[in-house]
Amino acid sequence: MVTDLHSNYSSPAGKEFTLTAGYFAGINPASRILDLGCGYGDGSCNMAQQFRCKVIALDISEENIGLARQLAEAKNVSHLITFETKNLLEADFIDEPFELVLAEGGVFSFVSRSKGLERTASWLLPRGWLAFSDLIFLSDKVPDEVKNIFEDTTYHYESETSYRTLLHNAGFDIHLMCLVPQSGWDNYYAHMARRLEDDKGFFSDKRIKLAFHKEIDVFYRLEGFRYVGYLFCIARKKS
Repeated sequence: MVTDLHSNYSSPAGKEFTLTAGYFAGINPASRILDLGCGYGDGSCNMAQQFRCKVIALDISEENIGLARQLAEAKNVSHLITFETKNLLEADFIDEPFELVLAEGGVFSFVSRSKGLERTASWLLPRGWLAFSDLIFLSDKVPDEVKNIFEDTTYHYESETSYRTLLHNAGFDIHLMCLVPQSGWDNYYAHMARRLEDDKGFFSDKRIKLAFHKEIDVFYRLEGFRYVGYLFCIARKKS
């Protein structure tokens, strides 16, 4: 069931998960956070609006950054957020670490999970916090028609168990790990359905429209939700 008609998140994990991370990390107006792959800026804007903290928000897409800046201005938090178009693998914040790093929307799946976790740990203060969300498989027996929609020669997904191992190896203690509820998927796909009506930008591409229509069809008609889930995790750097 759709519970947030205004959701603009580019993943099933929405506003409530972002804010939960802020509360876990004790974010306040003196805090600095880093938002990796900020998308349309909802996560960054929600954090700045709720906690009045400073945010550095990165995304490789100039289109996304442009839309994110517009959202920040509309929400009157543009003075709190610095948006940058940047490849995450080329970023370096070792000399200016953060209290919290957000990596929502499957960012680690795009940049290499082990490398992403390792770099994130180096950008955190001692005992700093990481919050991320990512697609996982719920079973090792996923029907091919479902698996081929979500996984290809580039993207291979973890399970909850394998993600726990990755976090341990990267030096993190897990404080919260859960699956996003069905309503999160419904909000996400409702947002995607709206974007598929765009006549310019990323979602205007016929191939993109077809790919998302297929994904939505597989998720609901073939009950893909039985085999794929969206993992949300809050973890803390050990030292």
